[in-house]
Amino acid sequence: MPGPALQKPDLVNERKFVGDARDLPFVLALLDARLLPDRYHETGRINSVYFDTPGLRAWREKDDGDNLKCKVRARWYGRPEDLAGPETPVFLELKHRIGSARNKVRAEVRAPTDLLLRAPLADPRWPALFAAHAEALGEPVWPEWAPVCRIEYDRVRYNDLENGSRVSVDWNVEGFPNEERFPWAAPVALDALVCEFKNRGGAPPRWSEALQGAGLRLRSFSKYGECMLRITNGIP
Repeated sequence: MPGPALQKPDLVNERKFVGDARDLPFVLALLDARLLPDRYHETGRINSVYFDTPGLRAWREKDDGDNLKCKVRARWYGRPEDLAGPETPVFLELKHRIGSARNKVRAEVRAPTDLLLRAPLADPRWPALFAAHAEALGEPVWPEWAPVCRIEYDRVRYNDLENGSRVSVDWNVEGFPNEERFPWAAPVALDALVCEFKNRGGAPPRWSEALQGAGLRLRSFSKYGECMLRITNGIP
């Protein structure tokens, strides 16, 4: 049986403009006028299960502002009604960050659809996914890493041909805690809008001046970090 498809590490710079969800009509109108829609994955719903250690190492690295950070997650695409069949493609990702530069290793595998749609995050099949494909990912995910939350949001994607950037806009961010790990926590909803661009140099594109003029700010922002901050403090 062939192994999972593995994408090579990709070292790029990620920068984010962060604003309020009320800015969405303006941001989309601006990007629709300046950029090309992504021809393969223009819009969609993003679903991710984030893994962390018992001491929440990944979240604390982000919360403490460490220059070196690590994320472990399983990601799939589509709304529940879009998923059909007994199995669904899932991407297992190990993401390392040094400042604004990131290095991501991604392996495409197949997971039971019922795990993605209905299973609690305490289901042992979640860590088993990474354990089964650790060799393909090129580094181990130690046994203490386990699911802590699921995060979902809407995304629209563009391509900026002028400076070679990939651009995405994310909103409608929702976080769902591992109820066994955080029995006091309720689901989380963020009112943030995130416009992210990725390129080799990290230089903001010229059109980003209009974003800043509308009140968006170029700054660090982690959906996982923000959701975990609320989950650990019991803030919906």
